[in-house]
Amino acid sequence: MAKSFGIVEDKLREAEFFLTKLRESNRFEYESRYYFSAFISAARSVTMVLQKTMKDVDGFTSWYQNVQSQLKADPLAKYFVEIRNGAIHEGFNPLNQVTVEHLREDLIRQMHQNDHSHILILPNFQAQGLSTLTDAVETSKQYFISLIKTVFECYKEFRYVVDPQWYFTYENFTDMGKTIEDAIAEFGLPPEWALCAPEGESAWRILRSQQPSCQINDLFQEYIDGEIKSPDNI
Repeated sequence: MAKSFGIVEDKLREAEFFLTKLRESNRFEYESRYYFSAFISAARSVTMVLQKTMKDVDGFTSWYQNVQSQLKADPLAKYFVEIRNGAIHEGFNPLNQVTVEHLREDLIRQMHQNDHSHILILPNFQAQGLSTLTDAVETSKQYFISLIKTVFECYKEFRYVVDPQWYFTYENFTDMGKTIEDAIAEFGLPPEWALCAPEGESAWRILRSQQPSCQINDLFQEYIDGEIKSPDNI
């Protein structure tokens, strides 16, 4: 079981924390730029720690190659990688940096929106050489959703590895060539305890009851209307 997968979950929560702070911040307060910088750093780290955590899991490398292809084909994901690299290597933060060609549009937006409205100037993905003024919070949210979808698909594909409850199932231990005695031993208990355990699925259900369910189901539900269900609730 990938015991360090919690790092991936933590990075998602860290990214959401700073996205929320950005949404709540005032455009004219310097803290907003710090929140945006922290968001792109945490968000960029999600896929990096995902690869590191899962690199030794059978089937992950080929699965992630498809994910990488999708992310590389996503112009928004590519743009945020560039922002993160620019922030690290050059110290540039594009939040609320208005170019001359978008100055009038930005002033009009400010007249009709509150001080919590932040902007980004993005390349126009349909017209090379042009740019577009966008809502920074909404754009960041869309990028964040793409990361949540990636982690969600990883959970579904490798649930027996990353989810403690799915790990302790009869099907998983049978595939590993192990038994209920091995599962009990992984709890640090004497294998002889299996003699006192209920027969069949009841024993596995007891073991699973000692394990937490998916720790980021709330993010899956809020942002993509998804859920990783327990093997006892499917």
